[in-house]
Amino acid sequence: MRMNWTVQTVLAGVLAAIGLYILFNPVTVTTLVGGVIPWLLVGAGGIYILALLLRSRLRPLSMVLPGLVGVLLVYSGLSLKFGDPTRVGPIGLAFLFALLLVGGGIAKLLMAMGVRRSRYFPILAGAGGLSLLMGVIVLFAWSSVSAGFLGVVLGLELLADAAFIAALAFRDRDKEEAKEALGLDS
Repeated sequence: MRMNWTVQTVLAGVLAAIGLYILFNPVTVTTLVGGVIPWLLVGAGGIYILALLLRSRLRPLSMVLPGLVGVLLVYSGLSLKFGDPTRVGPIGLAFLFALLLVGGGIAKLLMAMGVRRSRYFPILAGAGGLSLLMGVIVLFAWSSVSAGFLGVVLGLELLADAAFIAALAFRDRDKEEAKEALGLDS
């Protein structure tokens, strides 16, 4: 099944809207952990998985890590909703969030390295670099991270995800993968 690039762009827009909402309301949003954030995580994870699985060309190796990030987002949302709102399973929320950011950043960078000749490479690499940087910052200061800071980081991460998915959609629109397969410059 192939997803149209316009549908991918709409999904990226939804992620961007969620990210902007969280970014402009970080403290308010993080106090709603028991209500809104779990469903936002489930929705973001579902969108992330859908956008990856319904791409025009499936490359299993480059889809494992991003797919895992999507699954972990869904798991995190469900665990927060139906369990302790400060923990996901036995792990503290800030620490797990840092691991998700680092994993998502690495996954995005790995996917970006496969399309270095693309004109969208800077967006793909930038989104991965931003996720990785935010993950490292939260990872090394996870015990002292405030709720407002986590909200800002979550908003920025969703914006990075939106930019990444939109860049992949535009690659589909421009048929860059087909051009690369023929040895043509994109």
